[in-house]
Amino acid sequence: MPGGDLFPADWLVPAELHEHLGILKTGKESEVHLVARTGGGRTVLLAEKRFKARERRAFRNDFIYRGSWGEGSRRESRAIKKATRFGHEALQSRWIGNEWDNLVHLHAAGVTVPPPVELLEDGYRMAFIGDGRVAAPRLSAIDLDTTTAKRVWYELLEELAAMVAADRVHGDLSAYNVLWWRERPVLIDFSQTVDVITHASARELLARDIDALGGYFTRRGVRYDRDWVLARAETREPGRAARVSSGACEEDRREEGWREEADDPQEARAGRAARA
Repeated sequence: MPGGDLFPADWLVPAELHEHLGILKTGKESEVHLVARTGGGRTVLLAEKRFKARERRAFRNDFIYRGSWGEGSRRESRAIKKATRFGHEALQSRWIGNEWDNLVHLHAAGVTVPPPVELLEDGYRMAFIGDGRVAAPRLSAIDLDTTTAKRVWYELLEELAAMVAADRVHGDLSAYNVLWWRERPVLIDFSQTVDVITHASARELLARDIDALGGYFTRRGVRYDRDWVLARAETREPGRAARVSSGACEEDRREEGWREEADDPQEARAGRAARA
């Protein structure tokens, strides 16, 4: 269910000392470092994401995502168009700023993401998702049983709905961009996230996210209908499924069929017609 806090409200300590403990992950666009932050007599672990220079990134096809990066000065725009060194630096700054802004926005909206800490010149810091000094694995590395996979699929449908309600589409969502921590999914990596309202390809990206994520769950016995999930993600009230499963109210129980439809929409509709 979106909105569940991953950490207590007072988890972060004052920034008195930072100690870099090593690299957690190296990817196509960034490196993630483990950092110990000490202050107020306590130490907490942070993940520090450092973006590679654009010319060193394996992923450079960022044109489709730029619609959500905001506008810079005319000088920046000209430099970007001419692909000058200053233009590359401006794009790099927008790339980092876009991911940071999306993380902050989604965390505030109650989506299950690592709590943001602070923006840096070449990246940002956020809460470390893991136990001890061991990072939580990606969902792609976990072989969930069918019962658990169905539960997690429903939870991720809620995350999709919460993101859309916050006017965002992840843009690169798959089991590789979901961490599995303490029996729950945590969404990460928002550099390709776009604004639902202003980005012309938002719906196309949302459909692609559903298929990419759905592939993992299909292999674990979960059936889904992309068009149905797409429609529900665009129209559902976030949090409804969690209230349905707990039997919170009669109105929500009447909507329980959405879980059945998430497995097989056509079969669920036929079953309800027969019961009527």
